[in-house]
Amino acid sequence: MNNVWDNLNKNIMDTPNQNFRYVEWKSSDEMHYSCLQWISELNFIKDEQVFFQDMLKEYTVPILESHLLEEAKSLIFKLTDSEKQVEDLLKETTKHRNGLQILLDGIDQPDQEKQYREEHKLLLKEVNNFTKKYQTLKKEIFKTVSTALKQQKQKKPIELSLNNQKP
Repeated sequence: MNNVWDNLNKNIMDTPNQNFRYVEWKSSDEMHYSCLQWISELNFIKDEQVFFQDMLKEYTVPILESHLLEEAKSLIFKLTDSEKQVEDLLKETTKHRNGLQILLDGIDQPDQEKQYREEHKLLLKEVNNFTKKYQTLKKEIFKTVSTALKQQKQKKPIELSLNNQKP
């Protein structure tokens, strides 16, 4: 059963050109809720990014010993870049949420309302694209740290056995 959901999730995430026509039908309440969800998710990602920065610092020695320094540098660069992106997306999303008043003010402004819905659609794509890339980055970080720790763990028994040999 779990594989069915994994495959469905993978297929949804791998869809290159998603069509978001349903945004045109969303009510202002639904769009507001979407914005709140995005903001919550982006704030969670910010917390995760701090965790990943700390994790890469904490495991510097195993990373060095495993000759994964270049890979770790690349990951730190990508993580720093994603921190900037999440800040930008948070600002954009908050501004967008605050602009929702155009749909709620009771004044018929079809051009502005259409523009707001288009912005919502674009923001939806941006947030989805960012989260997909961020998920890939998370996997790369865990894989690198895991590889470093495994290699360090394998070296310890060898070092212990070498130290216990009598000359």
